[in-house]
Amino acid sequence: MSRRLQQELEKALERLNRAHMRRFPVPAPDGADFVTNDILDASKVAAIANATCEAAREFGVGSGASRLLGGDAEPVREAEAAAAAWLQTPAALLFPSGFQANLGLITSLARPGDVILSDELNHASLIDGARLSGARISVYSHMNLEDLEFRLQGARGSLRRFVTTESLFSMDGDLAPLAAIAALCKEYDASLIVDEAHAIGLLGPQGRGVCAALSDDSNLDEVLAARIVTGGKALGVSGAFVVGETALRDTLVNHARAFVYTTGIALPVAAALTASIDWVSKQDSARSHILQSAAKLTSELGLPKPAGAIVPIPMGQPEAALAAAQTLRAQGISVHAVRPPTVPPRTSRLRVVIHANHTEKDLNTLIQTLSGMMPEQAIQPQKASAKPWVVIGTDTDVGKTVASALLLHALAPRGPVRYWKPIQSGQPSDTETVRELTEGLHVDLHEPAYEFDLPASPDQSALAEGRRINENQVDAQLARLTSSSSSPLVVETAGGLCVPWNEDFQTSDWVARHKPNLVLVARSGLGTLNHTQLTLHALSALGQKPKALILVGPPHPGNLAGLQAKLACPIVQVPHLDPLNAQSLQQLVAQIDTTWLG
Repeated sequence: MSRRLQQELEKALERLNRAHMRRFPVPAPDGADFVTNDILDASKVAAIANATCEAAREFGVGSGASRLLGGDAEPVREAEAAAAAWLQTPAALLFPSGFQANLGLITSLARPGDVILSDELNHASLIDGARLSGARISVYSHMNLEDLEFRLQGARGSLRRFVTTESLFSMDGDLAPLAAIAALCKEYDASLIVDEAHAIGLLGPQGRGVCAALSDDSNLDEVLAARIVTGGKALGVSGAFVVGETALRDTLVNHARAFVYTTGIALPVAAALTASIDWVSKQDSARSHILQSAAKLTSELGLPKPAGAIVPIPMGQPEAALAAAQTLRAQGISVHAVRPPTVPPRTSRLRVVIHANHTEKDLNTLIQTLSGMMPEQAIQPQKASAKPWVVIGTDTDVGKTVASALLLHALAPRGPVRYWKPIQSGQPSDTETVRELTEGLHVDLHEPAYEFDLPASPDQSALAEGRRINENQVDAQLARLTSSSSSPLVVETAGGLCVPWNEDFQTSDWVARHKPNLVLVARSGLGTLNHTQLTLHALSALGQKPKALILVGPPHPGNLAGLQAKLACPIVQVPHLDPLNAQSLQQLVAQIDTTWLG
């Protein structure tokens, strides 16, 4: 490895360390297991272990090749037949992992010209499958039927529409409204893909999942394209089945690269899955015990009743979640702290997973320890607040950060003020610049929702780090900021109005969604007439107009006169300040008209 690359990697790891977000492989739980997804403890069942050993002796420990090149064998076919029979579906195809199953499924079905509508909290495998498919991706707010319908309406012109969702979500443990989603799919001619990873073995008749629990008049049969059923959670083994019609299975055999170009699953694992399906289908009392224990835990802690075995315990900051997990380990309780980027910023939590073998003592120890360390509820009652002030530019590097600081100085005499840059691309950080330019003011500086190293448009900065900006995550943070305080909030956007956040969303969409108090910033010199008027036309098409135009740079009388003749809003000039600091901005505020602030 080159020295430069090694230094870059070490620097990135150190940033994770400082943010308490560096992760390491975690050994098997030591003590009461509230971590793993083996909720029925099927991995330790003698009948399943014996089936594994017998298959290893008869067939060997591996499959030897891909399924299409000699890796197909009796244990695999038996496992697929057992899954199809248990789940009452015509066919099943076994993949080595759930991640491969989702990649193979989605990339085989969706293609350019299609639209995939994806719940914002979907598992990474569903997200990556959608990205690799070439279809357009539209991310809808978590379990928000109104937003899903809005996006389905907008996707009517596409070749095909696919809605992807988990049935029981892996981090929040909440249940998708599958019947209502199926109804929307029927209305808008969309196909539904459901990942049942955390529901299978626990919910539905014989543990057959949420889909199996829906009534016959739910529209599900008419729209359900496929279900993904993993073997590594309640089944206690590994691998994953895609279940559905025979035509679906045959399509995957021919087109799913994650199936065609990988060695088949180990044959003892396939045999273990067959034995596990038989055993898990009979564990109704264990399923009942899990759900009752989960309900008791949330009731004692004042949390919402869970839909399954997963109970998220809100901790807020990463360091709080890590400290809580360490305290519990000292009590003989193994619990995992979940931190960004797995979950959104400021929503770090303990992810508690209830098992069938948990005793009353285990549960009481967990409850008593957590009761003394939970922070005040992160979810506060919503209250009305003023619209945020959103600073938007006609272009990049036009002076939005200086204008934001000026705005904070102008608002500060009324009381505390706040600043937020939702998306930061490149260094130096605009938040740190604002900190320097507002020294002496009572300003709360909020951390960005996304922060990237590459100084580029937000979508490209995110892509360079293998990430994707989720506009709903930005909205969630904005909602928290506006509901937690009525103090004025100045929001600085990245670049101009049409800067993309991802392949499906740009700043203009965000402005249209929130209709904030807008302040437009432009250069004072050459090019400002064209860029400013183009931006104003675009805003007008959104039904928006700025409260003021701020011109940054050496005064240009001709441009000022031209804009004054065309604009109905006030124009504020910010000349070159030397030095540029909090004092010079304060002096400038004393000289300009700020009545437009209301």
